[in-house]
Parts: sequence; C-alpha cells; structure tokens
Amino acid sequence: MLFTTPAARRGAARLGTGALVGVLALTGCTRTVPGSAAYAPPGAEGQVTQEPCAADGFDCVTVSVPADHFAPRSPTWQVTFAVRRAPVESRGTVVVATGGPGSSGIIAAPDRLAAMSPEITDHYDVVFFDQRGIGRSEPFLCDEALYGGGEPIDSSATAAERDAYAEDAEQFATDCFEEAGVDPADAGRYSTNQAAEDLEAFREWLGAERLVLYGESYGTQYVQTYAAAHPEHVQALVLDGVVDLASDGLSNALELARTYSDVLTATLAACDADIACAGDAPGSALQQFDRLAADLAEQPARFDFPLPDGTTDERELTLEDLRSAAAWSLSDPGSRSALQGALNAAAVGNLVPLARLVAASWGADPEDGTAYVDPGFSPALYLAVDCTDYDSVPAGSTGRAVLDSWLDVAVAHGVDQLRLGDTFYGALPCLFWPDGGAAAARPAPVTDPPYPLLVLTADTDVNTPSAAARRVHQRTVDEASLVLQQGGPHVVYGRGEPCIDDAVTTLITTGALPAQRTTVCPGELAYSYAPNPPDRPARYVDPYATVDAVLSGTLGNATYASWTGEGNLALGCDAGGSARYRTDRDGVLRVVLFGCAWTEGAPVDGALRVDDGGYGDVSGTITLPFAELTFGESGELTGTFRGSPVG
Repeated sequence: MLFTTPAARRGAARLGTGALVGVLALTGCTRTVPGSAAYAPPGAEGQVTQEPCAADGFDCVTVSVPADHFAPRSPTWQVTFAVRRAPVESRGTVVVATGGPGSSGIIAAPDRLAAMSPEITDHYDVVFFDQRGIGRSEPFLCDEALYGGGEPIDSSATAAERDAYAEDAEQFATDCFEEAGVDPADAGRYSTNQAAEDLEAFREWLGAERLVLYGESYGTQYVQTYAAAHPEHVQALVLDGVVDLASDGLSNALELARTYSDVLTATLAACDADIACAGDAPGSALQQFDRLAADLAEQPARFDFPLPDGTTDERELTLEDLRSAAAWSLSDPGSRSALQGALNAAAVGNLVPLARLVAASWGADPEDGTAYVDPGFSPALYLAVDCTDYDSVPAGSTGRAVLDSWLDVAVAHGVDQLRLGDTFYGALPCLFWPDGGAAAARPAPVTDPPYPLLVLTADTDVNTPSAAARRVHQRTVDEASLVLQQGGPHVVYGRGEPCIDDAVTTLITTGALPAQRTTVCPGELAYSYAPNPPDRPARYVDPYATVDAVLSGTLGNATYASWTGEGNLALGCDAGGSARYRTDRDGVLRVVLFGCAWTEGAPVDGALRVDDGGYGDVSGTITLPFAELTFGESGELTGTFRGSPVG
C-alpha cells in the first residue's frame, strides 16, 4: 500500500482566486507614473504605483480611485492589484475575484496560480487583487469589537431579549466603525457596486478592451456586478459557487439554513451507510448527533483537553460549539469525513477531536483559545460588504421591527427544528448596520448575456447552495452552461477534477462552452473514512492498520488541518504526549512524536516526513510498546510487530 496524507488534510483547500492580462511592462522597483488619459479620479490626478509583491513574479499595481464612485466629489482611496504577466505573448486578460467577502486575493495568489492550467498561466496575464477594505486596499478592521461577544438569539426570544439583542447589535456596529476609523455615513463605500468600479478604473488604465472574469463564492457576486455595469468589457464569465443576485437577505438565510442542515444529515447518513464509519462507534451517527445535541442543550459537557507540555486543561463543550463545528466542517469532503470521525470519537467518550473542530470553526488556537489573526481575511469587511449589499431594512422601518418579522419567518418555516437552523440567525447583525444608501443597490440578475457564461456548482455546497446556481443558469436564454459536481466542495475549480477544470480552461483559451447545456461531473460527499485509533492496545492487530492509525491521529486532526504551515506547531495528543510540526526550507513537513498516544497504553515515538508541504507521500519510523515500524513513500513497511518480523 502507499502511505499518503489523510483525507482531512487533502480536503483543506482554501478559497480560489484568479487571473489577468494586458498589463504594461512592469519594473522591479517602486515608482509612480501618471494614469492613462482614459481614467483620472474626479478632483485628483490618477496615480499608479508599481512594486514587486507576493511570489512567482507578481507585481503589485496600486491605483488611486474615488472612495465613492457615485458622488460628484470624493476623496481618493488606494486599491491594489497583483499582476503576473504571461511568460510568452499574452492572449488576453483574465480577472478572478476571490471569495469572502473579505479575502485577500494577493495573499492567496501563489497557491491559486499553482492550481491553474499552464494553458492559462503560460498565455494569459494573471491578476489577483485586494478588494477595497482588505490588505493593501484601505483595510477595514475592528478586531476588538468583533470579539467583544454578545448573546445569540433565536425565534424563542422574548421581547426583552430582542430589545437587548438590538441594543447590542447597534452598539457593535458603532464600536466597529469607531475602531476602523470610518464614519458610519460612509458605509456605502464598501458595497460591491463600489468595488466593481475599482476594477473598471484599473481596466481603463490598463487598456484592456475585454476581460475574462472568474469569480468564486462571493467573487461571483463581484463579477456579476461588474458584468451588469460593463457588459461590453466582458469576454467570458465563470461563476464558481454562485450567489444569486435575485435573492434577498431573508430568502438567502432560509436557503442556507436548510442546505446546511440537509448536508449535515447526508454526511451523517453516509457514515451509517459506510462499514468503516458505522463500525467505529455504537449506534446510528444521526441518532448519536441528535443525542449529543440534546444532552448539550441540557448542560455543557466537561472534559480534559491535552496540552503540548503533557498537562491537561478542563474544558466545556456547548451546543453552540457542536453546531459551529458541524457547520464549519461541511464545506468540503475532507472536512466532512473529519467531522464523521470526531462525532464517532465523541460517541465513545473522547471529545478532544470535536474540540479541535470547534477551535478551527472559531478561528482560535485550541491550546489557549486565543483568536488567530489571519492577514488574508477580514471578518469586519465581510460584514461591511454583506450588510451593505443586503439592505434588509426597508425605508421607514427599523432594524428592531425587521428583527421581529425575521423571527416570525423562522417560526413559520420551522427553522429551529433543523439540525443547523441556527445558521439562519447569522445575518441578523446586518439589520442594525448603517444604511449604505442608493450606491449599494444590487444590479438585476443576468438573463441574456452577450458573452459566454459558465456556471459551476456542487450539489453539496453549503456556502452557496447549488439551487442558486441552477436559478442563475435557468434565467439565461442561451450562451450559458451549468457544470454540476455530485457531492463536492464549496468552490469546485482547481481541485483536480478534469470534468470541471477542463471546462474552465477550454472557455478561457478558446471561448467555447461545453456542448451540452448541463454537465454532471463525479465527486464525493466525504472522502474515504479513516477509522479512529483503537480504544485499547490489544486492538492494534495489524502493522499496516497501526501505521494508518498513527497517520490518522497525526495528520487527520483539525488542529493540523487548520495550520498555515508557517512557524512551528505543537499539540497535545488525545491520550498523552505531544506532536510537533514544522515545514523545512524544501517544503517538506517534519513531524516528531514524543510519547504521543491516541490510545491509553499505546504511546508513539518517532518521526514522519510528508512531501509537498504536508500534501504528499509520507514516510517515517515509529515505535510503540509492541512495534517498531519503518515505512516509505513507495508503500514498503519493515520492522517488527508483536515480536514478528514485518516486510
């Protein structure tokens, strides 16, 4: 057998991004040059700065744009685009908008470029950008306000509890804008309409007549908005993980709550139907989840969480934690299989794997609970864009009044009876966000595009449900194709499925859509289940299964899967000892195990090597009380196991 990284790590892909072409020759030094005559911000001379950035030959181009494109006079902001020119003569311009909202395309650029076909990267300039409000482009940040807390709410809330929620939400918005140093009256400056005009300003300066646009997740909202405003400058449009511009905030919240709950149910049912998963814990996975949720609704569960220094810390697991971990785990097949394993472990009394998923879902260090600072994502900008784009409070009404109507809808639709119905309430803070004004109005959806449109989706996408992609596709007259992956993750391009990737490459390089209006591609709901380590040493009965158990515990846990690969990572193993991770200069992951145990009485010492930064083949040597085993990248296994030679 060939020893490879567990599915949880393989599935931990991040948001995708995209490409651009037709840029001027860029120098390696920073300089300021006049903008082209085609674009100059009102009241100021257009300025562009250029400097090396990111990796793989990118240059950062920073353009001065109006803070408010729709006002007669406006101060200027700086928005930055990362451009990688084609190594040979460029054939055109491909612009890709990343997800979020709130992600940094510039930080994501190197990884995303590597996932693209050479047919694109060799012949097209590739551009990623930091949307206004993130990274190099006028960052909107309010970390202190975000982590200030606040009590959640659901449809059972009393009038007094609703009043308190409204007061807290209004105060949060006030605190966030104050911390960000932004006047709440300027909330509309963060709308997608405004951000799309930044791209148009860049296109004019660049001199590119038409753009191929690829958007993923929220990026589909961005590129649809640009295409609605400037259809004559669109060569082709690719939507991956689709936002339906015709959906309002309330209908979107309902659809998300149902989809999250349906995919969770399917994930649990898939465990029950799989011999390995079903055999890893007693009873039905569906029943185990519901029982755990009911128990946690009564009171939190207490457990000891292992720390890298060998000690433990008493922790609590709440119902909110369980739902957060479950929702976070549903975005891709690898995380779904990790959730199956964590719930199976919880069913036999080990809450540590589930606690690691909880920490990952909160973006926190599981050892001490501190929040990770992710330079590639701004939660504050997420709210600033979404709350402005989805203006859910009609003129003449109030957030408090709309809150009542939303909670009435939750009752009417049985939201609180859904396994993950609490996802419905995630949009409620937007009811108390400052009004974005007319500049934030959403454009009409695409119906008869003058360019080819490729719509990509997975039928188990929880973040942007496939129903939205189908609606967008069905509204088009012609020149549109839908590619639907069975199972699959949120955002499907660039993950190695030829049926999907080839359709994108063909459209970008030839302008041709798939021959049929709808194409169905293979995919998986969850990756092959990796059984949890045995519950006692006597059940380690096979050397190959023993290696798999060690790899599952070491490389299949959520703490490792969420690690960026930078610096050093240390974690306490479930039943004692520790594991320490680092990536060397050659991109090889090194893992050292110090008495690391997932089973009482079966500590593991040893060292592992994982190629390709933690995504490739695994080799190493491990020692347990009953085994000394060495395994290689080609699958060979040698040593001794319970007194008998192996290999």
